[in-house]
Amino acid sequence: MRLHYHPLSSYSRKTAIGIGLRGDPVELVTLNPFQGDLKTPAFLAMSPFGKMPVLETEEGAIFESTSILEYLEERGPRRLIPVGQERRARHFDRLGDLYLLTPVGEQFWDKSKREASAARMATAWSIWARELADGRAFLLGAEITLADLSAAVAAHYADLEGLDLPAPIRAYHERLMAHPVLAASAAAALPFVESTKPMRG
Repeated sequence: MRLHYHPLSSYSRKTAIGIGLRGDPVELVTLNPFQGDLKTPAFLAMSPFGKMPVLETEEGAIFESTSILEYLEERGPRRLIPVGQERRARHFDRLGDLYLLTPVGEQFWDKSKREASAARMATAWSIWARELADGRAFLLGAEITLADLSAAVAAHYADLEGLDLPAPIRAYHERLMAHPVLAASAAAALPFVESTKPMRG
């Protein structure tokens, strides 16, 4: 299997982190969205909307980060969606995508949306803080799961942008970044964060 992705892309990072946590033998193929790689006929045949990441499998291409991770979980073993906590894992995955990853992307790329996106993120972080108030390391317990992946990437980019993170979320972010898979993802993204600064609004 091959994952077509970019180390800066939030949803690419979410997917690659999930694959790393699972330990799947997936080759990472880096795309260059700034040079038209998402618009080639070959890529559009795999991802009709021209979005990454895409997992290339013997059964065909799978696009959208959660769908990719769900596919791998179905193949087994279950690692990211714990038995008995499926609803919570998927619920926080959706919340993280909609109210953390999307707004942090707006913070990163579009100054005109920064006030509104910051407010959405603050509301989402308050939900995360409430869930973590009982002393759990991560949203579903002692292990990083699907519920944490979008939040992990969003917290890292928020930190890089100098955005305020509530104290419980900063501690959560530090626990996440202590894992070697997440630390490697952060390190891979950093050169691209620096190189895109001139492009950002």
